[in-house]
Amino acid sequence: MAKSATFRPRRILVHLDTTSDRRPALTRALHLAQSTGGSLRLVDVLVPLPGHTPNAADLEGLLRKEMKDRLADAAALAKRMGAPVTTALLEGDVATMLVEASVSWRADVLLRSHGIHQAAPAPIGPTDSQLVRRCPCPVWFVTNRHAEGEHVIVAAVDPDPDDGPRHLLSVRVVQAAAAVADASGATLHVIHAWNAYGHQVLASHTTADDLVGYVAACRDNAQQRFDALLLDARVPETAKTHLLEGVGDQVLTTFIEKRRADLVVLGTVGRTGLAGLVVGNTAERVLRQVRCSVLAFKPAGFAEAMVERRAD
Repeated sequence: MAKSATFRPRRILVHLDTTSDRRPALTRALHLAQSTGGSLRLVDVLVPLPGHTPNAADLEGLLRKEMKDRLADAAALAKRMGAPVTTALLEGDVATMLVEASVSWRADVLLRSHGIHQAAPAPIGPTDSQLVRRCPCPVWFVTNRHAEGEHVIVAAVDPDPDDGPRHLLSVRVVQAAAAVADASGATLHVIHAWNAYGHQVLASHTTADDLVGYVAACRDNAQQRFDALLLDARVPETAKTHLLEGVGDQVLTTFIEKRRADLVVLGTVGRTGLAGLVVGNTAERVLRQVRCSVLAFKPAGFAEAMVERRAD
């Protein structure tokens, strides 16, 4: 049985986008810190100005001062709410600096506001995609509509007891979703999408009865994997579980929209390089379509492997 683990982040890293007055990530982080007794580190990133920018040095100085002032204001709010807080203004590429900050500060989670510059919520953008692939700690993208908490949470899983890291990632996803749902009083849905791989091809090479038997066997196999996950993750009795047939990202996106989910919790492979850019995975395809808040986890060992790569 998988070891039980509760999602109670104590070191909460927050990317505070000081270019906007809307700060859903900060609001959600303050609620999270209150429930876990955690501390906050508020950061923003000053990106390099284009080389042709007139009076670049003066403008950079003004931007730096404005960003530091806004970080200080946010820190003052956190202190008034009783949360231990520190701040830092980083300089460089946004995704790279946030990943490095999560490693150096040993963050348990990174929260980032999402869709604050659009009139309506939009899927994640390029910087968010880089964080999903590269950030070693869980990444929580918070929309303005869900800053105060959640009412409906969806945990999207892909369990396989024969694949240890993949199964443990699904266990972690469910346990984190259950912890957030318990803290916010939300309804929790756990969903696993399955598909009878290759049944279209098989249909022209076998009898109808054999095809039906193959699909039934695939479903039974998926049910067994799902049941093993629910047992290992110790899913609360109040959770609603769903085993649905279809292509993973399509099923998940439709379910999330139908249930009007406030937060989807899922695991991601976290690939980089050409394979990650071109192929992607189910998690990234879902993230490009949903418009609710998202909490994305990496497999066990991802953080350690990243530290080793940095050391090399």
